[in-house]
Amino acid sequence: MFSALLSLAAHFSFAQDAIFSQFYAASLYLNPAFAGTSDGSTRITLNYRNNPLPDARGFSAMFASVDAFVPAIYGGIGVVAVSDNQGDLFTNNHISAVYSYHLRLDRELYMNFGAQAGYYRQELNWNRLEFNDPGQQPPEQLLREDVDFSAGLLVYNENFYGGISAHHLNQPKTSAFGDERLPLKLTGHLGMTIEPASRRRAGTLMFDYIVSPNIIYQQQGGFRRVNLGLYAGIESFIAGVWLRHDLDNPSAMIFLAGVRMNNYTIGYSYDHSLSGFTDLFHTSHEISVRFDLYTSRQRFRARPLRCPGI
Repeated sequence: MFSALLSLAAHFSFAQDAIFSQFYAASLYLNPAFAGTSDGSTRITLNYRNNPLPDARGFSAMFASVDAFVPAIYGGIGVVAVSDNQGDLFTNNHISAVYSYHLRLDRELYMNFGAQAGYYRQELNWNRLEFNDPGQQPPEQLLREDVDFSAGLLVYNENFYGGISAHHLNQPKTSAFGDERLPLKLTGHLGMTIEPASRRRAGTLMFDYIVSPNIIYQQQGGFRRVNLGLYAGIESFIAGVWLRHDLDNPSAMIFLAGVRMNNYTIGYSYDHSLSGFTDLFHTSHEISVRFDLYTSRQRFRARPLRCPGI
């Protein structure tokens, strides 16, 4: 009986990937075709997400990536690592390599084709469980390992960007109790960047502003969600608000703020559940840090993608 319940819990725990609210700070997590779209630099990105629920100890996720454009291979390469801790009971880790071919369709329009391949590992922390029956035996496989493949497509110009991605094309095995597999995750995203044609004056200060509306649709197994968001920034400061509308579960509001300097960006986001829980313990917090390491003054031949970094 317990094995059946635990198997069911594992199925629902891993029926979807970890969620990061700072979509474009973790752009390679959204779509592998984003590899190499920074402005001639090596881009290093770190995201940490935590849910401080007192009854969900250790509910956290981490994302890290490094990517750069390489002219010799006409595209971007990168490495992505994800670690997801589900209440100190289940953990999954994923590391993969990414390549994105950059194709120039005309003077202002570009198309990227991304491919991702890696190693997927999930583990049940059996020693953290307590039983009325001290003789309760663990399942035969506490650890599952598999390869994992993903792909994506990105189209963009100076003001618009959009794409589709498919993660877990081979649906890696995940269950400790059978042959359950991680469902295919499909993502579609579309956004635009609105900037002034010239600098505007506010009192005696000159400033630049940016406005960026976005929409992201995702589905994985029985989970379907639409994310509607708007970023706005003045000079180095940027803020945003999103509505995450889960079609079958409670939705959430996402509030973001960050600062962008010459070679780094720091962002913070706060998820406020619309399920009826309103205290700070029923929210999620996420921090992102991005570093741009410029190794050459030379720009690459393709236009860098201009979208918000948090």
